[in-house]
Amino acid sequence: MKKSYIVLISIIIVGIIFTGCSSNKASTKKNGDLTIYTSIYPIQFAVEQIAGDTADIQSVYPAGVDAHTYEPTSKDITEIAKSNAFIYLGAGMEGFAESAADALSAEDVALIELGEQESLFHTEVDGEHSSHNEKHADHSHDGHDHGDHDPHIWLDPLRMVQLAELIKDELITLNPDKQKLYETNFANLESQLYELDNAFKQVLTNKENKHILVSHAAYGYWEDRYGLEQISINGLSSSSEPSQKELTKIIEQANEYQLDYLIFEQNTSNRVSKIIQEHIGAEAVTIHNLAVLTEEDVANKEDYLSLMRQNLQTLDTVTK
Repeated sequence: MKKSYIVLISIIIVGIIFTGCSSNKASTKKNGDLTIYTSIYPIQFAVEQIAGDTADIQSVYPAGVDAHTYEPTSKDITEIAKSNAFIYLGAGMEGFAESAADALSAEDVALIELGEQESLFHTEVDGEHSSHNEKHADHSHDGHDHGDHDPHIWLDPLRMVQLAELIKDELITLNPDKQKLYETNFANLESQLYELDNAFKQVLTNKENKHILVSHAAYGYWEDRYGLEQISINGLSSSSEPSQKELTKIIEQANEYQLDYLIFEQNTSNRVSKIIQEHIGAEAVTIHNLAVLTEEDVANKEDYLSLMRQNLQTLDTVTK
């Protein structure tokens, strides 16, 4: 699959070369602005906040898709090849990213994999996450290989600060004349993210029952930062499913901790999760994983900060 995808992208790139689309890209942008493609929404948001109107920013993902399984069209790859930069997370988050980066490596486009920075992810220094894994059923992280990392770093506001700082540095490299603007915009975003972290701490610190029943094991960083305990039906990928033995243990844990809610996500539906919800009589609620925006989010002009505060309201409801 990977080889065939690389071949397909390579054919597209050859066509771009022969039609002259890939030459002099930086000098032909409207008003001299950068054109930047991003993958997941949190990266897009950070680039928008820091770059402001100095860049035309596009996401590879259409509204509402599953970020783990979506693959871009040939047109998307063609447009990325004509841009100044493609900024993505890596760490197994975007299924297409590695193949696309391999095929685009000879092009005049900066390929920026933020996930190369190991400090963004769970490490031995964090300590807490390893102990969480030992306390939870093995199913929480089965079914999808992300290497050694949980990629959902953006759900932790302080790791989002780290992500944004990396993006700021990359933007300065791409457009050094705008360094002062990028530094100022980053500082403003950093302040807002620290405020968001404080809001999470104020709501969650004194909760006595921090167990949450979730359809997707995307919330390990909330475990680390705020002491939540996720009981997950699916693994790190929303498309994985538990075994019968794991299902039995999930139901036992839900009853043990008297969990009245089952948390679904905005862009995925899960048959097994719905069966468990009905079996234990839990109320369905939604948390936004922020990997992609929905069409409704776009229409309502939601952004990372507003959606995270909505998530916090949901967490306040489902914890005790």
